[in-house]
Amino acid sequence: MKQAISGALLCCVLTVSAAHANRAADICAASLQPPARLVFNAVSNTPQSQDTLRKVLEARVRELVFMDRLTVSGARPAAEAASQCLRIVRNCTGETC
Repeated sequence: MKQAISGALLCCVLTVSAAHANRAADICAASLQPPARLVFNAVSNTPQSQDTLRKVLEARVRELVFMDRLTVSGARPAAEAASQCLRIVRNCTGETC
């Protein structure tokens, strides 16, 4: 019985911490310029993969440029700005995110 209660409590704590991270990421994303917000939405709406954030960003930004949704000159600054909020979503702390 105690194991079931502690297991349920752990699930609640994990859910609350994930919800807090998502809320913080949404607050961060609200402050982004439109091109960076486009990148943030494109990356955060795709399923999480085991690839690094950099690889995922490169792939999605390349797609956005090819679809003419993002300019070549604006791609890098938008990706850099969006990466700060995406680190919150992925709960990243180091460079190997």
